[in-house]
Amino acid sequence: MIDENKTILIAEDEDDLRQMYTIALSAAGFEVIEASDGAQALSLLEEKYEVIDLILLDIVMPGMDGFETLENLKKDERFKNIPVLVSTNLDNDDDKREALKMGAKDYFVKSKHTPSELAAKVKMVISE
Repeated sequence: MIDENKTILIAEDEDDLRQMYTIALSAAGFEVIEASDGAQALSLLEEKYEVIDLILLDIVMPGMDGFETLENLKKDERFKNIPVLVSTNLDNDDDKREALKMGAKDYFVKSKHTPSELAAKVKMVISE
């Protein structure tokens, strides 16, 4: 368990995956706020940025994708220091480089890891 309740904002358009990650992160002791796309994630940040400790951000989402969402949140003084863990199935060096260049703390390929491995990665990124 983590020392105190940390809150994770998940921006993931696939309902089943978002629920699975919410369950894994909740079991690891995190509070979870869910968004189904980038626009909803930014809207939730407007309301709750003071309690969000990390953003778990998918790249491929309808409407505002993860790269556009990341760009918008890094431009906002209120959000720019919240760590972002990109969680995607885009397993290529160009996307990884771009996400890290844009300010993501780490890059997690969903298809290569279990939800419990994701929870461990979130703990690691938050503790940095």
